[in-house]
Amino acid sequence: MSDRFVLMLAGGRGERFWPWSTHSRPKQLLPLGPQGRTLLAATMERALRLVPADHVVILTARDLVDAVAAECPGARVIGEPVGRNTAPAIAAAAQLFLAQSPGASFAVFPSDHAIDDVDAFTADVERAFTLVEREPMLLTYGIRPTHPEPNLGYIHRGVKLDERLHQVAKFVEKPDLARATEYVKSGEYAWNAGIFTWGARTFMDALERSRPAIAAPMRALKWTGGDAGFSRALDDVFPAIDGISVDYAVLEHAPNVVTIEASFDWDDLGSWSAWARRQPRDARGNVVFGDAVPVNCDRCVLVGEGGIAAAVGLSDMVVVHVGGSTLCCRLEEADQVRRVSEAVRARNAR
Repeated sequence: MSDRFVLMLAGGRGERFWPWSTHSRPKQLLPLGPQGRTLLAATMERALRLVPADHVVILTARDLVDAVAAECPGARVIGEPVGRNTAPAIAAAAQLFLAQSPGASFAVFPSDHAIDDVDAFTADVERAFTLVEREPMLLTYGIRPTHPEPNLGYIHRGVKLDERLHQVAKFVEKPDLARATEYVKSGEYAWNAGIFTWGARTFMDALERSRPAIAAPMRALKWTGGDAGFSRALDDVFPAIDGISVDYAVLEHAPNVVTIEASFDWDDLGSWSAWARRQPRDARGNVVFGDAVPVNCDRCVLVGEGGIAAAVGLSDMVVVHVGGSTLCCRLEEADQVRRVSEAVRARNAR
């Protein structure tokens, strides 16, 4: 439909995949998807099942515009002058869509998630579009948890409204393992996928009520020259706006937030171990990608690019060699890799 749009958020840096992920080649541009495709390209493919390419807007960092555009031909790629988290980015897109269509509705897709059941995903988002076009609601997608996961946010489902549709009772951001275990056992909680659908005006009205300091300058945006002019207009707004997530800025305060229990599979691929769960394995359970050689290894993850990554006699380890940098850690500690990238960045800053 002409009033429907998709916003893809592609500004993240994905530090948990160091050294494969770097400032100039973040997680969404890595070959982490099926058949070695980028997650960004896979997300674009899902978007095109819902709207035409010129109704897909991708917000990313200015230095990533060319790389993102190469992965997503036909999409409208707009560079942010500075990163300000998801609430300002979504507000900017809402104003862009409203300028094109006063009745615009749009879905928000992170560009670095893995979803295999594309048919189910498409059906859920189409249903969501129909719902938000009928009533002024803010719709988020809840994933049925398969295990307690402290590194994800949770949605507590409230009153049932329809099949797989509930009001949101509350959001919980990254509970500890004990609480996450309780949530999963209760059957009342879902993982927060960070995927949304809503009317552009409904979203801006909710932002106005909870964060007027963000909504006001966004509503006042003026530009000429199409998307390029819009990108330049952000230079006058973004630097002065507080960076905050849409969950904190809007969803935790709005009374009209609902959640649909997703019928599709989902993974945020937040670590080497999460990525490995979705990859083929050799006879001894190793995941081997690129120029990598395991010798007498079991259940290891080996990635080599620009040089050989080799391991001998290891079990449950991650060994990555990319571009002259090497990572070696226990698979169970793969979610700590961000600390390595932070330490490397701090060392280089000295």
